[in-house]
Amino acid sequence: MKPPATASSPSIRQIISFHNRLPELLTSIDKLRGSEREYALQRALGVTAEEIEEHVGGRKEVDEDVVAFRQLAEAIEMAVRGGKDGILGLDWGD
Repeated sequence: MKPPATASSPSIRQIISFHNRLPELLTSIDKLRGSEREYALQRALGVTAEEIEEHVGGRKEVDEDVVAFRQLAEAIEMAVRGGKDGILGLDWGD
């Protein structure tokens, strides 16, 4: 059985090693459940309604942790899709 694409992705490994706080932040989100987890993920990605309004209004810069989470999310999406740009959502191979 081959390992998941995310486990062997050089770009994911590079992002996690470059952003030292990512493992700690991911672990703290993983401990949450339900709406708390969903809100924590939204905050980590900087996509809560409040944060979007602050960014659009030019009142706030994007936090370094938000940038790290976004980079990680993009790298995971590319690894799961197998580099296929035309696929929407995850490529489950079926």
